[in-house]
Amino acid sequence: MRKKVLAIMSAVMMTALTFAGCGSSASSGEAQNSAEGIWKPSGNVTIYCFSAAGGATDYADRAAAQALSDYWGGTSVQVVNQPGGSGGVAAGTVWNNAHDGTSILGFAEPLFCQRAMDVFQEAPDAWNLMPILNTSAVLSVPEGSHYKTIEELINASKNTAVNMASGTGGSVWSLKQSIFAQAAGIQYNRLNYEGSVPSQTAALSGEVDYVVTGLAEQMEYIKSGKLIPLAMIEDKATEVDGFGTIPAITDTVPSFADYTQPMQCIGLAIPKDCPEEVQEGYKAAYEAIMKTETMQKAIADGNFNNLYMLPEEAQALASDLEKVFSWQLYDAEVAPKNPSEFGIERP
Repeated sequence: MRKKVLAIMSAVMMTALTFAGCGSSASSGEAQNSAEGIWKPSGNVTIYCFSAAGGATDYADRAAAQALSDYWGGTSVQVVNQPGGSGGVAAGTVWNNAHDGTSILGFAEPLFCQRAMDVFQEAPDAWNLMPILNTSAVLSVPEGSHYKTIEELINASKNTAVNMASGTGGSVWSLKQSIFAQAAGIQYNRLNYEGSVPSQTAALSGEVDYVVTGLAEQMEYIKSGKLIPLAMIEDKATEVDGFGTIPAITDTVPSFADYTQPMQCIGLAIPKDCPEEVQEGYKAAYEAIMKTETMQKAIADGNFNNLYMLPEEAQALASDLEKVFSWQLYDAEVAPKNPSEFGIERP
């Protein structure tokens, strides 16, 4: 399963690179306006964001809102933050609103475990998914921490439960931490927060000993020295301008590579049962805005990866990630529902 997910991601990244290279036709920062005959909203549009303001999902949603407004010729597109319930609050709002294209879901990876988490009953394939960006997991300690290396943190965590912060139970960062703990054989007290920003704030204030969130989300604090990265919770090291190399956790815990890895996936979605003209309108809008300077600059400036993909690629990735997230959370006794109840196969 891990090889399958990685294979899909390789194809996706090749699509994204090819796609990004052909985006010069809209380099002015505005998408080319929707073509004659293509559906566009007649009134205001709202993106209901999974997470609190300031995190990666909110960041992507606000960039997309601007790009969509430009593409639709000045249509008002606003972002409303509705954190809670592993994304179930925002998903429920969009699902209960009219399926006419005026309500958009600003989703993140908890979308892929909502049935197992018992917060929303529709499967990921009930949505038309439009992935935008993602980043990698990093474990950091606050400035002045007495943990100077990942080895010191691991050794301390073998003897006592150390406080750590991550997003809610269905977040990719929470799962990455769980996998790291299993592979390293350590204890920890997880303090869950409604998104990456409050998680990082908890670390900065000393409320927790370390935090696991996205590298792009931590970047400004790493460069300012407020957060000190000890390891990428990934199987590859990362070079950060102004800091240096952040080692891979597999350098210290090789068995981490044996676990099926979840990945972050942030984007927009509308219910798949919206009218066909709405579906086609969003397909055209998504393709157009992802070529714009607005979106490409937002992705580059935030140190994110471009996740543009074709609809069939998005659905294949969603199917695989639902298996990964649902079963890992169930096995960790976080998800209350057995994924097999929904026909979700074990990866």
